[in-house]
Amino acid sequence: MEPDLNARLARLEKVLARKQKDGWDKLAALTPALISFAIAAVGWHFTNAHNEHQLQLQQRQHESQLQVAYVNASIGQSELIKDFMQPLSNPDTTARNIAIEAVLYAAPTPGKRIVDIIARSSPAAGAGTARAALAAKRRDLAAGLFSAGGAARFAAASEIANAWTGDEELLHLLVERTGRCLADRSGAPDCADGIYAVMGVLPAFHSNLLQEHRAELTALLSKLPKNSPLTMGQGKILASKLETYPPGPLSLGKGEQ
Repeated sequence: MEPDLNARLARLEKVLARKQKDGWDKLAALTPALISFAIAAVGWHFTNAHNEHQLQLQQRQHESQLQVAYVNASIGQSELIKDFMQPLSNPDTTARNIAIEAVLYAAPTPGKRIVDIIARSSPAAGAGTARAALAAKRRDLAAGLFSAGGAARFAAASEIANAWTGDEELLHLLVERTGRCLADRSGAPDCADGIYAVMGVLPAFHSNLLQEHRAELTALLSKLPKNSPLTMGQGKILASKLETYPPGPLSLGKGEQ
């Protein structure tokens, strides 16, 4: 009996040893894959954190640039506006109309407020010219945001942030043009930069105005290109503002600042 028992014990030890070896072999085979997975996971985490940090830095830089541009513009425009007061009240229709157009471009921040007042003073003289000038300026600002040149996009964004954040008609125009680009970007080579510029400036619009158009803006955000992290980052800022500020009881009228 003892030889049989010893033989069986020997066979059992061999089986156990083989199983233990198989386990170590499997672990050794899996180790490179596990290491690769761990490296990839850590890399993804740090890359994601880096991208988020870059987006925050870019947003702060963008806001700082807009503030500097606003201060610089305000200093010069406050002096320039004095030269337009007499022509704006001139009974000569031609001189007054030229002044309305000129003040809107030469002194954008105070000029917008002045031309708004004239436009709302219908049937006062110059009201029609003022409304037409505002409409043309809106088109120019929208075109500026979708310009191929970075300087033109920045100038348009600065002017909108400084003087047009209560203008509902401009908001409509920006949403409509961005929607066209998102629907078919192949037809407009500057759509990508334009969409990014619009996403950067929309959060500056008055909260009540944004809430009134919450549905349109939310639909726009849902169509942003997922492969554009910078644009998506700007979109998150707008989405956050839509969530942060509930709809207010009052809204700003068209063209009001």
